[in-house]
Amino acid sequence: MKPSRVLILAISLLTVTGCASSSIKSTWRDPQDSGGMPRKLAIFVAVNDDNLRRMAENRVVQSLPPGSSATASYTLELNPTLEAGTVRSRLTAAGFDGALVARLVSVDKSITRVPAQTHFAPDPMFRRFGPRYGPFYSFYPYVYTTPAYTVENTTVVVETSLYRLPEGKPIWSAVSESVNPRSSAQVVDELIKLVGGKLADEGLLQIR
Repeated sequence: MKPSRVLILAISLLTVTGCASSSIKSTWRDPQDSGGMPRKLAIFVAVNDDNLRRMAENRVVQSLPPGSSATASYTLELNPTLEAGTVRSRLTAAGFDGALVARLVSVDKSITRVPAQTHFAPDPMFRRFGPRYGPFYSFYPYVYTTPAYTVENTTVVVETSLYRLPEGKPIWSAVSESVNPRSSAQVVDELIKLVGGKLADEGLLQIR
Protein backbone atom coordinates (compact mmCIF):
# COMPACT_ATOMS: atom_id res chain seq x y z
CA MET A 1 0.00 0.00 0.00
CA LYS A 2 1.37 3.43 -0.93
CA PRO A 3 2.23 5.81 1.93
CA SER A 4 -0.36 8.30 0.68
CA ARG A 5 -3.02 5.62 1.11
CA VAL A 6 -1.87 5.13 4.70
CA LEU A 7 -2.75 8.73 5.52
CA ILE A 8 -6.37 8.54 4.35
CA LEU A 9 -7.45 5.32 6.08
CA ALA A 10 -10.09 6.28 8.64
CA ILE A 11 -11.90 4.93 11.65
CA SER A 12 -15.32 6.40 12.58
CA LEU A 13 -16.08 5.67 16.21
CA LEU A 14 -19.76 6.09 17.11
CA THR A 15 -21.36 7.22 20.34
CA VAL A 16 -24.37 5.05 21.04
CA THR A 17 -26.07 3.56 24.06
CA GLY A 18 -25.84 0.01 25.29
CA CYS A 19 -23.27 -2.42 26.61
CA ALA A 20 -20.16 -2.87 24.56
CA SER A 21 -18.44 -6.10 23.67
CA SER A 22 -15.39 -6.03 21.39
CA SER A 23 -13.69 -9.04 19.90
CA ILE A 24 -11.11 -9.92 17.26
CA LYS A 25 -12.75 -11.76 14.37
CA SER A 26 -9.68 -12.50 12.25
CA THR A 27 -5.96 -11.77 12.00
CA TRP A 28 -3.36 -12.03 9.25
CA ARG A 29 0.44 -12.04 9.40
CA ASP A 30 2.83 -11.91 6.48
CA PRO A 31 4.59 -15.30 6.76
CA GLN A 32 7.65 -13.93 4.98
CA ASP A 33 8.15 -10.98 7.29
CA SER A 34 10.96 -11.36 9.80
CA GLY A 35 11.72 -7.72 10.60
CA GLY A 36 10.76 -7.89 14.25
CA MET A 37 9.34 -5.03 16.29
CA PRO A 38 9.40 -1.57 14.64
CA ARG A 39 11.80 0.78 16.37
CA LYS A 40 9.82 3.97 15.71
CA LEU A 41 6.08 3.81 15.10
CA ALA A 42 3.66 6.38 13.67
CA ILE A 43 0.06 6.03 14.92
CA PHE A 44 -2.72 6.99 12.49
CA VAL A 45 -6.35 7.30 13.66
CA ALA A 46 -8.18 9.70 11.36
CA VAL A 47 -11.67 10.96 12.25
CA ASN A 48 -13.69 14.02 11.31
CA ASP A 49 -13.53 15.32 14.87
CA ASP A 50 -9.96 16.50 15.42
CA ASN A 51 -10.33 16.32 19.21
CA LEU A 52 -11.42 12.69 18.94
CA ARG A 53 -8.51 11.90 16.64
CA ARG A 54 -6.03 13.40 19.07
CA MET A 55 -7.59 11.56 22.00
CA ALA A 56 -7.46 8.21 20.20
CA GLU A 57 -3.88 8.58 18.98
CA ASN A 58 -2.73 9.82 22.38
CA ARG A 59 -4.32 6.82 24.12
CA VAL A 60 -2.54 4.43 21.80
CA VAL A 61 0.81 6.15 22.46
CA GLN A 62 0.13 6.17 26.22
CA SER A 63 -0.67 2.45 26.17
CA LEU A 64 2.92 1.66 25.19
CA PRO A 65 5.65 1.15 27.82
CA PRO A 66 7.77 4.16 28.88
CA GLY A 67 10.63 4.65 26.47
CA SER A 68 8.76 3.26 23.47
CA SER A 69 9.23 5.35 20.37
CA ALA A 70 5.72 6.03 19.05
CA THR A 71 4.27 9.28 17.75
CA ALA A 72 0.69 10.41 17.20
CA SER A 73 0.31 11.33 13.54
CA TYR A 74 -1.50 14.60 14.27
CA THR A 75 1.81 15.98 15.57
CA LEU A 76 3.54 15.28 12.25
CA GLU A 77 1.59 17.87 10.22
CA LEU A 78 1.09 15.48 7.32
CA ASN A 79 -1.69 16.32 4.88
CA PRO A 80 -3.64 13.52 3.12
CA THR A 81 -3.28 15.41 -0.16
CA LEU A 82 0.52 15.14 -0.15
CA GLU A 83 2.13 13.07 -2.89
CA ALA A 84 3.24 9.58 -1.90
CA GLY A 85 6.86 10.45 -2.50
CA THR A 86 6.67 13.44 -0.19
CA VAL A 87 5.04 11.43 2.57
CA ARG A 88 7.65 8.69 2.20
CA SER A 89 10.49 11.19 2.36
CA ARG A 90 9.16 12.92 5.46
CA LEU A 91 8.50 9.72 7.38
CA THR A 92 11.88 8.27 6.39
CA ALA A 93 13.70 11.47 7.34
CA ALA A 94 11.98 11.37 10.74
CA GLY A 95 13.23 7.82 11.28
CA PHE A 96 9.89 5.97 11.21
CA ASP A 97 10.10 2.31 10.25
CA GLY A 98 6.47 1.39 11.05
CA ALA A 99 2.94 2.77 10.82
CA LEU A 100 -0.07 1.49 12.75
CA VAL A 101 -3.30 2.43 10.94
CA ALA A 102 -7.00 1.85 11.65
CA ARG A 103 -9.94 2.09 9.26
CA LEU A 104 -13.66 1.67 9.49
CA VAL A 105 -14.97 -1.35 7.59
CA SER A 106 -18.69 -1.02 8.39
CA VAL A 107 -21.29 0.19 10.83
CA ASP A 108 -24.31 -2.13 10.84
CA LYS A 109 -27.58 -1.45 12.61
CA SER A 110 -30.12 -4.20 13.21
CA ILE A 111 -33.47 -4.48 14.97
CA THR A 112 -34.29 -7.53 17.06
CA ARG A 113 -37.90 -8.12 18.10
CA VAL A 114 -38.38 -9.87 21.42
CA PRO A 115 -41.87 -11.45 21.54
CA ALA A 116 -44.22 -11.27 24.50
CA GLN A 117 -43.35 -13.83 27.15
CA THR A 118 -45.23 -15.34 30.07
CA HIS A 119 -43.34 -15.73 33.35
CA PHE A 120 -44.04 -17.21 36.74
CA ALA A 121 -43.70 -14.68 39.54
CA PRO A 122 -41.90 -15.74 42.74
CA ASP A 123 -44.06 -16.68 45.66
CA PRO A 124 -43.63 -13.80 48.16
CA MET A 125 -44.77 -16.02 51.02
CA PHE A 126 -42.31 -18.80 50.14
CA ARG A 127 -45.13 -21.33 49.98
CA ARG A 128 -43.64 -23.05 46.89
CA PHE A 129 -46.97 -22.49 45.24
CA GLY A 130 -47.38 -24.35 41.94
CA PRO A 131 -50.06 -25.64 39.58
CA ARG A 132 -50.16 -29.02 41.35
CA TYR A 133 -51.14 -27.51 44.70
CA GLY A 134 -54.33 -25.59 43.95
CA PRO A 135 -57.01 -24.67 41.43
CA PHE A 136 -56.37 -22.47 38.46
CA TYR A 137 -57.94 -19.36 40.01
CA SER A 138 -55.63 -19.44 43.00
CA PHE A 139 -52.63 -20.04 40.76
CA TYR A 140 -53.36 -17.31 38.18
CA PRO A 141 -52.00 -14.32 40.21
CA TYR A 142 -48.55 -15.88 40.03
CA VAL A 143 -48.44 -15.61 36.24
CA TYR A 144 -47.56 -12.41 34.39
CA THR A 145 -46.76 -11.52 30.78
CA THR A 146 -44.20 -9.02 29.50
CA PRO A 147 -45.12 -7.19 26.29
CA ALA A 148 -43.16 -7.54 23.07
CA TYR A 149 -40.41 -5.01 22.45
CA THR A 150 -37.60 -4.25 20.01
CA VAL A 151 -33.87 -3.83 20.57
CA GLU A 152 -31.60 -1.83 18.26
CA ASN A 153 -28.04 -3.13 17.94
CA THR A 154 -25.06 -1.35 16.44
CA THR A 155 -22.01 -3.30 15.27
CA VAL A 156 -18.81 -1.44 14.40
CA VAL A 157 -16.21 -3.36 12.39
CA VAL A 158 -12.67 -1.94 12.31
CA GLU A 159 -9.54 -3.12 10.51
CA THR A 160 -6.18 -2.30 12.10
CA SER A 161 -3.01 -2.78 10.06
CA LEU A 162 0.71 -2.55 10.68
CA TYR A 163 3.02 -1.43 7.86
CA ARG A 164 6.77 -1.44 7.47
CA LEU A 165 8.22 1.85 6.35
CA PRO A 166 9.61 3.27 4.15
CA GLU A 167 8.32 0.69 1.66
CA GLY A 168 4.79 0.82 3.12
CA LYS A 169 4.40 -2.97 3.07
CA PRO A 170 1.56 -4.46 5.18
CA ILE A 171 2.83 -7.14 7.55
CA TRP A 172 -0.08 -7.66 9.96
CA SER A 173 -3.77 -6.86 10.20
CA ALA A 174 -6.78 -7.64 12.38
CA VAL A 175 -10.51 -7.22 11.93
CA SER A 176 -12.34 -6.37 15.15
CA GLU A 177 -16.02 -6.06 16.02
CA SER A 178 -17.57 -3.85 18.70
CA VAL A 179 -21.23 -4.40 19.58
CA ASN A 180 -23.29 -1.54 21.07
CA PRO A 181 -20.40 0.68 22.19
CA ARG A 182 -21.39 3.39 24.66
CA SER A 183 -18.82 5.89 23.43
CA SER A 184 -15.95 6.46 21.06
CA ALA A 185 -13.48 6.36 23.96
CA GLN A 186 -14.75 2.93 25.00
CA VAL A 187 -14.17 1.51 21.51
CA VAL A 188 -10.66 2.99 21.48
CA ASP A 189 -9.76 1.56 24.89
CA GLU A 190 -11.15 -1.90 24.13
CA LEU A 191 -9.38 -2.13 20.78
CA ILE A 192 -6.10 -0.96 22.29
CA LYS A 193 -6.23 -3.92 24.68
CA LEU A 194 -7.39 -6.45 22.09
CA VAL A 195 -5.27 -5.38 19.12
CA GLY A 196 -2.29 -4.49 21.29
CA GLY A 197 -2.44 -7.92 22.87
CA LYS A 198 -2.46 -9.65 19.49
CA LEU A 199 0.48 -7.56 18.26
CA ALA A 200 2.37 -8.35 21.46
CA ASP A 201 1.76 -12.06 20.91
CA GLU A 202 3.30 -11.69 17.46
CA GLY A 203 6.34 -9.87 18.86
CA LEU A 204 5.46 -6.73 16.90
CA LEU A 205 4.47 -4.36 19.72
CA GLN A 206 4.89 -3.91 23.44
CA ILE A 207 1.98 -2.71 25.56
CA ARG A 208 1.64 -1.87 29.26
